[in-house]
Amino acid sequence: MRKYLTILVLLLAAMLTTHRGVAQEIVLGADFTTLFDNKEYAKLDDIASGTLFSARLTPRVGIRWQQRNELMFGVDMVQGFGHKAKFLSDANVQLYYAYRAPRLTALAGIFPRSEQRGMRTQLLFDRDYRYRNNRIGGVLMRYEGRKAENSFLEFVFDYTSMREFDSREAFTLMMSGEVEVSSFYLGVDLMLGHYAKDYNPATEDGVVDNAFALPYLGYRPSFGGFEMDLRLSYMQAVQRDRITREGWQMPRGGELYLAISRWGVTLANRLYVGKSLFPFWDKYGQELYFGTPHYATSGGIYEAVEVCYRRAFFSDTVRLGAGITAEYDGTGWGTRQWVELGVVLDYGIALKVKH
Repeated sequence: MRKYLTILVLLLAAMLTTHRGVAQEIVLGADFTTLFDNKEYAKLDDIASGTLFSARLTPRVGIRWQQRNELMFGVDMVQGFGHKAKFLSDANVQLYYAYRAPRLTALAGIFPRSEQRGMRTQLLFDRDYRYRNNRIGGVLMRYEGRKAENSFLEFVFDYTSMREFDSREAFTLMMSGEVEVSSFYLGVDLMLGHYAKDYNPATEDGVVDNAFALPYLGYRPSFGGFEMDLRLSYMQAVQRDRITREGWQMPRGGELYLAISRWGVTLANRLYVGKSLFPFWDKYGQELYFGTPHYATSGGIYEAVEVCYRRAFFSDTVRLGAGITAEYDGTGWGTRQWVELGVVLDYGIALKVKH
């Protein structure tokens, strides 16, 4: 924690010596999340059961100038429940610059994953991965249409691991876009990942290129107080492990998603039919793939039926969610139960400074 306090002091000093005549705001904020995510997959082949139960607090301080520019510093502190011998299970820094205009957003540095608008499919990022890896190290650029809630185009570069003695290089390029007309919407998620382990035939570890393309078409009507989301997706994977002679693997499939919501309660069904989209799952597992492991199904099908509750309170500063999912991967059924509480205090205090 001492090094983080040092960075905080230096940042505050920089705030007080910024360009003369430029109006500034010293801004504060904090995010808090606690997540219980329990997986019971004993009857499923090659998918591990387990429980994630922990809390995260991320206080932030920074400076905003000319209304659109921000320089932010935060400390991401995580405490796993049951880790009695540790003060913190993990602590990491957030340090980033942000430019926020009505239709253009740009970030550079280490910033919260919540800044990313696209890539919401469970194929690419599972719930527990987003919680455990809630930071992006790199850049984000997003352009939004005149009605920001309806259309956007986003590019993200996330450098997740530097090649060192005990780690390997890994990075991900992502692009997402969506356009909505009336109640219909059309979009695409594109991901290109690079994962470099020891290029060593003795251990059979190599360099893996993995790409995904997910075009989708959806319909979101409202009727009688109910909200519906019907989405059809095509999922194409293009992957290879350079250390083998198997060449490129190109599995594909289709997914139909249907959800109906009212009073904060949602009943949803997800049905995927196709090949295993994670062909190297047995070899690399979650080091390479970040999505729900059921997409590595050997049974040619993934079915998920979920009932959940989501509501926001106190002017959208407190968010509560809970749900249970029954999942089938062609080999058996499993269940997943989760409860999540989030608090968002975005720039709750501002002190205007002008030199």
